Amino acid sequence: MKFSIAQTALLGALQTASKAVAVRTTKQVLTGILLQAEAERLIATAYDLELGIRVEIPADDTNLLNVQEAGAIVLPARYLIDVIRKLPTREISLSVSSNYMTEIRCGQVEFHLHGIDAAEFPHLPVFTTGRSLEVSSERIRELIQRTAFASATSEVRPILTGVHVERTSSGLVFTATDGLRLATHTVGSDEADDTQWQVNIPSKSLVELAKILPDSDTPVQVLVSESHSLFVTGNTHFYTRLIEGTYPDTARLIPTTHRTEVAVDADLLAGAVDRAALIARDRENHMVRLEIAGTSIQVSSSSPEVGNVTEQVEANRMEGDDLSIAFNARYVLEALRALDADEVILHFNGPNQPFTIRAAGTEQSLQLISPILWR
Repeated sequence: MKFSIAQTALLGALQTASKAVAVRTTKQVLTGILLQAEAERLIATAYDLELGIRVEIPADDTNLLNVQEAGAIVLPARYLIDVIRKLPTREISLSVSSNYMTEIRCGQVEFHLHGIDAAEFPHLPVFTTGRSLEVSSERIRELIQRTAFASATSEVRPILTGVHVERTSSGLVFTATDGLRLATHTVGSDEADDTQWQVNIPSKSLVELAKILPDSDTPVQVLVSESHSLFVTGNTHFYTRLIEGTYPDTARLIPTTHRTEVAVDADLLAGAVDRAALIARDRENHMVRLEIAGTSIQVSSSSPEVGNVTEQVEANRMEGDDLSIAFNARYVLEALRALDADEVILHFNGPNQPFTIRAAGTEQSLQLISPILWR
């Protein structure tokens, strides 16, 4: 294998693919990046058997790719990326000898890295299913940012470490829960398609996907099989294994009625909860209390070792019963951050029942949080 390429083009592809390099594994080949040089393109692939990323670099005037000899090699990701990063932003040449020794040259600089036979690298999943959907990168990132944080981090119930993705006749619904809180968000689709399906995607994989999605409103093709999902945007293919099992019926957890409704400025509420959390942060459950009387909201927290704090916030509107409730401050702050709204609507059904938070004026997104019982 022998080719030359612009340093910036190769480095960008390697940095994107490297997010799928295995960190803890006994298989050395999984700690590497597969480089495949073909007539008019170079492909960089990393795959840890759970997450796979494939980036294609086409031969054009920007990438300066010139393949003199087609071939493939697996190179250690850690050293390869560091080497390419340290090279001048000029044209790089890379060639592989018969014993997998790889020469990387840039000007007067010459590196040699030991490679691994490309035949040892695992194959990425093949998609032959017709289950697919096209959504903009902006909407995919929005779905992830408003839900994935609510997934469980413990492997006690593996299904809860994922995000439940449901394709409906009108679009996509992402739902995540760790058993104490729930986040769900819906986006529409321009495609007229009655196909419906549902899968469970690891939230860690989706968080990595959000990092590499383009900022522009680029279309993303979403494909699912029985065992994997694939997100294709531009020259990047993002593969992830699905989580097996049946996701809980979260629809039954969301209240359909309420006894108290409060509309409040999101920044005012977040600021008060954030300040109260300073006192509560050493407590395991980060407990903050909320007392609603008319349009007056009192946010407070106390600690025998630290002290206490009380703050009054005026609601824009309040309907229903007065209320006292305690909750995990971190959960509420993350929910408010995810909603990213000027005004939020809170619905309560008493101090011992989960409450919901929505952005005012839309039913697109919902956050549900279980209270902390205290007396």
